[in-house]
Amino acid sequence: MNKKLKNKLKKKIRVIPDFPKKGILFQDITSITDNKKLFKEVVLEISKYVKKNKFTKIAAVEARGFIFGSAVSFKTEIPFVPIRKKDKLPGKILKQKYKLEYGIDEIQIHKNSINEQDRVLIIDDLIATGGTALASAQLVRKCKAKSIEFYFIIDLKNIGGSKKIGKNYKLTSIVEAKG
Repeated sequence: MNKKLKNKLKKKIRVIPDFPKKGILFQDITSITDNKKLFKEVVLEISKYVKKNKFTKIAAVEARGFIFGSAVSFKTEIPFVPIRKKDKLPGKILKQKYKLEYGIDEIQIHKNSINEQDRVLIIDDLIATGGTALASAQLVRKCKAKSIEFYFIIDLKNIGGSKKIGKNYKLTSIVEAKG
């Protein structure tokens, strides 16, 4: 892992206490994206990981995951598969419902976007409870992908999502923080 980048991110990621509700330490990734050098370093770091591990598809979770996932897809010249919220994709889709702390939500991908030969890296800005990440893996698994891994910029270790995801999937993150 790139310790220099990790230290830069720890210094640069803006933490907003009590947002969106009391007790939450919101990790603001716009402090990465509005710094062109830092954003480029993050994209290059993930791109190196993609090339080294020979992924064939980049999937990313709406909406903040799209920022990093599409940039990595462009840099590595590997196809990008958007994981979208309910009713945002036309045509034939696969669906995965998952529980939220306040109800049920659903994510979707195009039915033929991934196949059994694909090694898929799912990218998102951070991992908290792991609900969306787990649902994303279940959705990609429906496509019979050869392998699935995760890459997060930030791991909110104290929330427990990475521990939950790590039971069944390899995951990488650049920074650990409190959420």
